[in-house]
Amino acid sequence: MASSPSHTRRQSALTAIFDLCGLLSALLLGVIVVLVTADIATRSFHLANLAWVNEVTEYLLTFATFVGAPWVLHHHGHVNIDIIVTKLSASAQRALARACDTGGLIISAVLFYEALRVLLGSYADGSMVFKNLIFPEWYLTTPIVFCFALCMIEFAGRLLARREVLS
Repeated sequence: MASSPSHTRRQSALTAIFDLCGLLSALLLGVIVVLVTADIATRSFHLANLAWVNEVTEYLLTFATFVGAPWVLHHHGHVNIDIIVTKLSASAQRALARACDTGGLIISAVLFYEALRVLLGSYADGSMVFKNLIFPEWYLTTPIVFCFALCMIEFAGRLLARREVLS
């Protein structure tokens, strides 16, 4: 079955979004390196105490992880244990792949729902984070919601692609 132009454009747009996630994740990790280096240097030379750096790097690491996860999933970058899979027949491999994609879709949907519920509750309550930095708590949940929305899209796309191949 040939892909329609709109399907191809949609795939290209999704791939661009996933690649942007990977780029953003890498940039955030680069910012962490710069911040930690600056913090160590300023403390070593008794220039300043950047007390906020530890807190910011914690948040950036969380953001980088959740923003980068959809990119890794899209590019099949997660660890796979193929010892058993390679011993299966082609039809059993396809069935196992469908089961794994279905499980991933369900788990992503549950985590998306829960993260969205927490985000909306935090937003409605006006909850704030009070540490070195003060900001709305829902900011911290946003990348989690974003991550699992994209993971759901990726797993659903894999399932639909497998169905198209079979028909």
